[in-house]
Amino acid sequence: MGTTDADGSDRYTAGRRDTGDAGARPLPVGVIAAAVVVGLVLVVGVLVLARGVGREAAETAASEPVTAVTLPSPGAESQECLDLVDALPESLGDAGRVALTEPAPPGAAAYRMPDAEPVVVRCGLPDPPTFTVGVALQEVNGVQWFNEPDPDPAVTSSTWVAVDRPQYVAVTLPEGSGTGPIQALSDTLEETLERVEPRPAPVG
Repeated sequence: MGTTDADGSDRYTAGRRDTGDAGARPLPVGVIAAAVVVGLVLVVGVLVLARGVGREAAETAASEPVTAVTLPSPGAESQECLDLVDALPESLGDAGRVALTEPAPPGAAAYRMPDAEPVVVRCGLPDPPTFTVGVALQEVNGVQWFNEPDPDPAVTSSTWVAVDRPQYVAVTLPEGSGTGPIQALSDTLEETLERVEPRPAPVG
C-alpha cells in the first residue's frame, strides 16, 4: 500500500513568475522625439550629400572635352570659317562651350548640353549630298537651314546645315536639345557671314 507525502516538501515549487516588464519604465517622450529627430537629420544629410555628389559629377561631365571625327572640310580654313569660329558664343541655348580633344579638326567647335550630350558645329563642309532642288528649307532667325538625314536609322541626333552662307555650316544636335542652339547659331551667322543664294544640286 502506498504512502502519501503529506507535507509535499519534495514537490517542485515554481515560485513567483517574472513577467519581465513588470518593473520596466516607459521612455520619456523627449528621448523618443530626440531619437526621431536625429534619424531624420541623418537621412536628410545623406540625401543632400548624394545630391551634391550627383550634381558635381554632372557638372564635370558637362565640361569634358568633345572628340569630333575629322570630316572632309575643304573650306574649314577659309577666312569665313576662321571668323565664324572666333565669333561663336560661350553658349548655344542651354549648351555650354567646351574644348575639342586634340587633334581638333579645323573649322569645328564643341558644346555640351546640361546632360553632357555633345553639340558640334562645323564650318567649311562640302555640298550636302542630299541638298537638291526642291528640298524643304527651314528659316531660323534669318538663316536658311537644311536637315541632312543620317544614313543610319539608329542615329537619334540630327544635323542641320546652313545653306545660305559662303561656307556650309553644320550643327549636330542631340535628340531633345530643343531650338535654342540653332537659334543662337543663326544669330551668330547673321552677324558674321554674309547671306548668299542657296545653291542646291539639280535632281538626277
